[in-house]
Amino acid sequence: MPATSLLPLEMEETILNLLAEDDDDDCSALKACSLVCQAFLPICRKHIFRSIDLTYHGGAPPRTLHAFERLLQQSPEIANYIRKLDYIVEDSPSPSIQDSLKQISGLIFLTVKGYSSEPGNEFDWSDNPIRPALLHLLHLPTLIYFEGASFNNFVVSDLIPCVNLKYLHFGPFTIGTAETTFPAALPERSIPLNEMVIRVYTATVIAKLCRARRPDGQPIIDFRSLSKITLTLQKPNESEAAQELFRRCQNLANVCITFLLPREVMPSLSNMLWPSIQTLKHIVVEVHVDDVDVDPLFGVPFELEDMRATNIIESITIRVSLLMDSDCRKGGDWGRLDKVLTTPGWFNSLKRVSLAIEVASFSRTDEKRQVALRKLPEKQFLRLSTSNSVSFDFEVTSVLV
Repeated sequence: MPATSLLPLEMEETILNLLAEDDDDDCSALKACSLVCQAFLPICRKHIFRSIDLTYHGGAPPRTLHAFERLLQQSPEIANYIRKLDYIVEDSPSPSIQDSLKQISGLIFLTVKGYSSEPGNEFDWSDNPIRPALLHLLHLPTLIYFEGASFNNFVVSDLIPCVNLKYLHFGPFTIGTAETTFPAALPERSIPLNEMVIRVYTATVIAKLCRARRPDGQPIIDFRSLSKITLTLQKPNESEAAQELFRRCQNLANVCITFLLPREVMPSLSNMLWPSIQTLKHIVVEVHVDDVDVDPLFGVPFELEDMRATNIIESITIRVSLLMDSDCRKGGDWGRLDKVLTTPGWFNSLKRVSLAIEVASFSRTDEKRQVALRKLPEKQFLRLSTSNSVSFDFEVTSVLV
């Protein structure tokens, strides 16, 4: 290519950026372009090395981990392009990876998950040879997203320096009782989260996050700024814990709640969401049903009825997973939902209702339940189906188990 390009570099960069949007997962087109001229190299590297995946499943150390170390040893400048890192940590991680991880300086998205080849020997967040490197990544001022899962003894005070963190996602893990450590210089403010996801151990995680304090007495996390919360509830005390969390929110607009064992945790939406009823606009409820004799909606219509006339809710999505090999009730339980959501004056801001039913099919010829459920709109959802003010989406799908 001639030293003087026919196009301005800004236009060439725009073309390469558009190419990156349509390139394959291997970035083969960008890799080819990176060899064209020196000016293209940093632009292509920005996309090629933006996301690094160090995940694996197996007993031996992953080849990708060693390849990552060699890459940064040979070309340390590549670390400056990494914006997203997914890292599965072995139960006994090699200390040699520390130097590579510490070279990363502009990380935005960080996911850390533990992996153990032996039960009972899970990765320990508070006591492991690469803890300094993990804290380096966690405390980068560029970080806005952190997801942690499948490890033990997470130290909540490790979050104190993460003042720019916006998204916090916790999968299965435990919060430890290790001695609390605090940074030498405290940030001026607590962490103003926008979104939080808690998948398991919900009550314990919420309680410890809500009670966690900095040395100056301020909360580590400022829940007032939360706009979206996703929770999975499966134990009797988790509804109360969720309500405690909602009391601390002042701008909550989106809630997604999964009742994994609804017989253990009867949906108590009205009490749980009441502290945020004046700000909530979008609600997603997922219910798992494994008993033919129970209401497939587990009383959700009655809970919504208790929220009538005091809300600004614009959309309600209900997902029902039928996990039994026999039929479910298709009578008034569904019709009650139709009545509650269409009674004048109850949900004045409502614009969209979505009902998705997933049927566990135990044979390829098991279609009777699906056929019957697909008739629900014409039998039980007459008002929603014909509403001019509310858009009603309804679908029935099956999953072969």
